[in-house]
Amino acid sequence: MRACIILGVICVHVLSSFDAQTLPFSKTNISLDLLTMAFHFTREAFMFITGLVLFYTYYDRKFTVWSFWRKRLSLIALPYVAWTALYIAFTGTYLNKFDWGPQALAHRFGHALLTANQFFLYFLLVSMQLYVLFPLIVKMIRRLENRLWWVVSVSFILEIGIMVLNQTVLNHLQAGQVPTWLFTLVHYRDRFILTYQFWFIAGAALAVKYNSVRDWVSRHAKVVVIAAITAILALWATYFVERFGLHMTDGEAVDVLQPIMIPYALIVACLLWSVGLRWARVRTEEHLARVTPVIQFFGGVSFGIFLIHPIALHYFEQIDQRLHLHGGLHLVLIPFTAVFAYVSSGVAAYLIGKIPYVSYIVGEKTHLRRSTAKSTLSKAV
Repeated sequence: MRACIILGVICVHVLSSFDAQTLPFSKTNISLDLLTMAFHFTREAFMFITGLVLFYTYYDRKFTVWSFWRKRLSLIALPYVAWTALYIAFTGTYLNKFDWGPQALAHRFGHALLTANQFFLYFLLVSMQLYVLFPLIVKMIRRLENRLWWVVSVSFILEIGIMVLNQTVLNHLQAGQVPTWLFTLVHYRDRFILTYQFWFIAGAALAVKYNSVRDWVSRHAKVVVIAAITAILALWATYFVERFGLHMTDGEAVDVLQPIMIPYALIVACLLWSVGLRWARVRTEEHLARVTPVIQFFGGVSFGIFLIHPIALHYFEQIDQRLHLHGGLHLVLIPFTAVFAYVSSGVAAYLIGKIPYVSYIVGEKTHLRRSTAKSTLSKAV
């Protein structure tokens, strides 16, 4: 699932970049909007997997709060700090009038750490918030395990309410209408754990009821596929209603934080999980012998791909600008851009992961002595 989801993340970013160059309401604009929405399940799916892995690992294990915080927060905080600094330095290489003064850099760095405003580091910030609250959430789930589906249902309804509030009120909130601190919180709501609370609760529920849910999904694979087809049709229908009926802007219509994305992303996540279960049963077959290592490779370096791919996309955009392609020829670059970012970032993550200590920034724990045990930090997210 990790290998597929990170590819979907890159597709979203590539499609959004090309979509921004199209004329509003043109056929190309609408087509790229629809494709972008189809891949927009990836953010929620990432959160869902994070909750699933974390609860599956710790739910039946005794642990202390301080030992958990010390271990988990250190694994995510180091890449967060390192990539915040690396991204600032990277953007300084191409932004005009970038201030390299120590005071300006310190201010930019501090603000970036607080807001996760460097590319897509919001995910790491939300993960750290989850780690802080995780011991309390575990206690709650354990106490309410017999009413787990009620917990999930309430969480789902709350998530829908948050998305309705976001789409109808928060998207239109202007500075000065509310206190500054509240406007700041609203402005950065896409990196606040409450915005994604359902996905962590759903991941916890799946971890607790893993075997029974797995058996049901395995027996009803066709139902999951039909549900996914229905969901994407409903998603696209919602787009046309919002864009042409409610006259929403392009950005509002494809926004990932809207009500329809919750059931859609949940169904697609179930579909991917169903495919993953099927893959686990057949991956050792002879005719898949060459494919399995590739999928395992990209799954293993998915955390590094997530962190490195914005740099790869930037350089490909520079190539795109120099080619001056138009029309269909320009659109052909979309799959090439996605593959380039995926593969190059994966290879870069793998190579960085071989460097002792530096490897921590891509989720690989290594030391100077290669004979020592190595554990994958990417499992933390």
